[in-house]
Amino acid sequence: RVARSRSPPPAEGLKPLPEGHPDALIGRHPRMIAVYKLIGQAATSRSTVLIRGESGTGKELIARAIHASSADASAPFIAVNCAALSDDLLEAELFGHARGAFTGAIGERAGLFEEADGGTLFLDEVGELTPAMQAKLLQFLQSRQYYPLGCTKPRTADVRLIAATHRDLAEDVRKGRFREDLYYRINVFPIRVPPLRER
Repeated sequence: RVARSRSPPPAEGLKPLPEGHPDALIGRHPRMIAVYKLIGQAATSRSTVLIRGESGTGKELIARAIHASSADASAPFIAVNCAALSDDLLEAELFGHARGAFTGAIGERAGLFEEADGGTLFLDEVGELTPAMQAKLLQFLQSRQYYPLGCTKPRTADVRLIAATHRDLAEDVRKGRFREDLYYRINVFPIRVPPLRER
């Protein structure tokens, strides 16, 4: 778990949250100062960000800091753990569904892409996506369009995507476990979070 007792030194473009804030980043090690600078740089654009790091290193805190320092800070920040849901549930969560799309779908439901419109969608553990979900995510990144379950007309969403993983996605690409085209789509602005033992 990331401690939260001291605020980081100011970094260009980074808006530190007040001490005691649950999402405040801390640490004055040179490796973390370098991360703060990358956060500030990432916040100035809406490029897709890929945050890599071991479990427990604070990848979601990094994503929240990017969003909080961006021009979209007042827009929604929505996080979802891709490893925690099955394909069917994840697809329904991300894209929403129409009434009657499946058993129990008694009404239309907005997905997380729609809810995050204008803001940031954080996909944690993106390396755990199945090939089918990788293809659907790639389609959205290429066209900014998606299909809710049970719908034949596409919808659009203006969403800034931040992904995170503890996996070596480049190695997964070489072994055929992760789509190469999707990897390059999400790895536009890479940030590596150092493990606690290195800071």
